[in-house]
Amino acid sequence: MREKLTCFIAASKAFLREKGVYVVVCLSLAAIGAAAWFSAAPMKKEPVPTQPSAAPVSQSTDERLSQLTAAQAPKSFAPVITPIPSPTPSPTPVPDFTQKPKKSAAPKETRKAASPVKGSVIWQFAADELIYSSTLDQWMTHHGVDIGAPVDSKVHTVYAGTVEDVFTDDALGVTVSVLHKDGLRTVYANLQADPPVKAGSLLNAGDPVGTVGSTARSECEAPSHLHFEVWKNDKPVDPADYCLLTA
Repeated sequence: MREKLTCFIAASKAFLREKGVYVVVCLSLAAIGAAAWFSAAPMKKEPVPTQPSAAPVSQSTDERLSQLTAAQAPKSFAPVITPIPSPTPSPTPVPDFTQKPKKSAAPKETRKAASPVKGSVIWQFAADELIYSSTLDQWMTHHGVDIGAPVDSKVHTVYAGTVEDVFTDDALGVTVSVLHKDGLRTVYANLQADPPVKAGSLLNAGDPVGTVGSTARSECEAPSHLHFEVWKNDKPVDPADYCLLTA
């Protein structure tokens, strides 16, 4: 092994003595070429961090802006918010406790009923005064009206009600008494015998209660008629205030 190494060294020295100049020249040329290549190649520069520049502000050509002073120029572009004043609450109205005068109710108009028989009044109502009776030849009161009508004329109740009684009066003859609401009672006298109703019968306004007769002794000299009375709370009242009667 030592002999081989000795031989290699001796051969290398002999080669360098013979070819050494050429080797040195080649290495020099290689070095020069490498230097030239590195000098010609562009060097890659590291990016240098820069501060961000402010966005360019467009300048207005309006001459009025140039005339603003520093005090007049707006300091910022922030929108100015004007506070909206809150509405002033209206005062709570004080209730009016003053008593207002009540309107007086208009008096109800009494609707008059139809006449109990077709005819005209021949003897008026006279409860508070005396009138002369030709039949009795005396002055007397008259609690009803006498309505002239022919014998056999139909007589009708003026209001709905209940027959209170059917009887023969010594002075007024055959009589029918009918009770109504509101304290009213109507009386139909000088009728013919056997009227078509009896005590307790229920009647509607306009139902028949009999026919005109000639049974009233106290009025026998008067023309044929119906003796008709209206009582309010057991007091005689003028039938003309409740029925449509022809004078």
